[in-house]
Amino acid sequence: GTPGVRFGPYRTVSFDGCGSIKTPDSERNRDWLGRCPHGGYPQVELMTLVETGTRSVIAAVFGPAREGETSHAMRLLQHLRPDMLVLWDRGFDGNDFLAAVHATGARIVGRIRQRRRPPVLKTLTDSSYLSVIGGVPVRIIEATVHVTCTNGNSFEGSYRLVTTLLDAQRYPAERLVSLYHERWEHESAYYALRHTILHGRVL
Repeated sequence: GTPGVRFGPYRTVSFDGCGSIKTPDSERNRDWLGRCPHGGYPQVELMTLVETGTRSVIAAVFGPAREGETSHAMRLLQHLRPDMLVLWDRGFDGNDFLAAVHATGARIVGRIRQRRRPPVLKTLTDSSYLSVIGGVPVRIIEATVHVTCTNGNSFEGSYRLVTTLLDAQRYPAERLVSLYHERWEHESAYYALRHTILHGRVL
């Protein structure tokens, strides 16, 4: 019941990786994780599934960063449920990953790369359009986002979102673009892990 935990009937969750956690500089860790490119301690990739409304960690795995974020996230799909809405950034953009998440019954709102050219099957009233990616029926939202900071600096960027919420009347594009920014709550969870709790210490 906490405000921000749900979007309609769905509980919002997100995937994200953290590759800056240092481990002891032992031969065993170097063999497993590889050497840090810039010297120093070997770094382990932490991949978590987090509830964005509360920043609580639902599940986590560790592994070498070279295996890639989506590879680690695949190991967490068993924790997804049909009442969840998964948010992810463009680092998770991939046909196989999207199809695997969709197969769990969870819904998706994720950012996709600009180089993608998904087919336009039908344009909807909110200017989003129906398409298909990896065999999954999806809706594509293209948006320009303006941000003005407290010091007056302003920034602009283009977002392309993919979602399996196909009903534009019930889930308008503008609401989904606003919802996507809740993915950044995951970064706040990592801030606690990296700085507040560990104080920069090695695991």
